[in-house]
Amino acid sequence: MREKRPALVITFPTTAAAMGCESLCIERGLPGRTIPVPGEVAAGCGLAWKALPADGELLRGELAAAGVPTEGYTVIDMWEVVR
Repeated sequence: MREKRPALVITFPTTAAAMGCESLCIERGLPGRTIPVPGEVAAGCGLAWKALPADGELLRGELAAAGVPTEGYTVIDMWEVVR
């Protein structure tokens, strides 16, 4: 079954920045995953980081401290598989 749930979508100005986010998050065990940028969100590259909205401040702080450039932080409803 699928249902729409709020998701934080972090966008980046370049693919290199998106990949830097992914590397940092994997290395530090931060929540989320790389996704294609949803159609509801405009971005400079085609990749985004998706996480729970509650993780926004943690991710914002970690990405800023590591110098990973971001374009925007947007919460949108996205389809998710519910088990």
